[in-house]
Amino acid sequence: MKYSILGANGFLSTAIAKYCNVKGYELDIYGLEEPTIHRFDRFCKINLMNDTIDINQLLDSDVIVYSIGAGIQSNLKESYTMIYALNVTAPVNICNQLRVANYQGKLITFGSVFEMGETYLRHPFAEEEVLTSNDKAPNEYTVSKRMLSRFVSSYGHEFTHWHFFIPTIYGEGENPKRLIPYVINSIRNNEELHFTDGDQVRQYIYVGEIPKIIDECVINNVPSGVYNLEGNETLTIKEIVNLIHATFGKVVPEGCFGTAQRTDVGMRYLALDGAKLRSFLCFSISSDIASISKLY
Repeated sequence: MKYSILGANGFLSTAIAKYCNVKGYELDIYGLEEPTIHRFDRFCKINLMNDTIDINQLLDSDVIVYSIGAGIQSNLKESYTMIYALNVTAPVNICNQLRVANYQGKLITFGSVFEMGETYLRHPFAEEEVLTSNDKAPNEYTVSKRMLSRFVSSYGHEFTHWHFFIPTIYGEGENPKRLIPYVINSIRNNEELHFTDGDQVRQYIYVGEIPKIIDECVINNVPSGVYNLEGNETLTIKEIVNLIHATFGKVVPEGCFGTAQRTDVGMRYLALDGAKLRSFLCFSISSDIASISKLY
């Protein structure tokens, strides 16, 4: 089995690469910097903002994973040009080049539950709900992911293409400014905590579970399509903060909620319904926030 991963050192791409190492899969990596925390067979230095990938290098791959993106972390202040180039233009071009080259393997791209926008709905969303949502988008990341998802759901191709909508992913090695590591580091360093009102609902999946599900899709030849990767924990921000504090034997300090502002606060409920993928696969998710938080 040969995987080619576009995205060298990202949070999700690293988890997929590590899984390939464990399984003994051949692995080619494409990105800005050579990976240092997982093995690979070949590395190709490429910047998709400026460079065009040689599609012929990818054609012997059983699985191609496009996991390059921009705008995920608002604190990075990435430009609109970068967000649309990496989230839309580059993957669309790769899809079309693979189609013209008569690629015979499997391509994977990713969408996000954030594509629902500032919805009033409060139930786990099916794929069609995410695809067709026109609710207010709070940022360019959301708009760009909507553009990619709608292209993937519409264009014609002979190879297998899975586009996975994912909820919030977490795990050791994630950006320290994200919620879970922020809370853990604040507890360990005895620092003040600041949150929004904490009533937003988010669904979580451990990053290490995603490559396992992908592998099951490969093994079982799941048909092309758009699929939700449903997380196994759907909690309010307050519940997550309380859960982590309890895991470390601490009590949430008073007055920490309602003291911060975030652009995603208008998205009050974000969760996915994974029934469509479960109709093809039988899998379970065993990882949970309480146990994984001890590994940070």
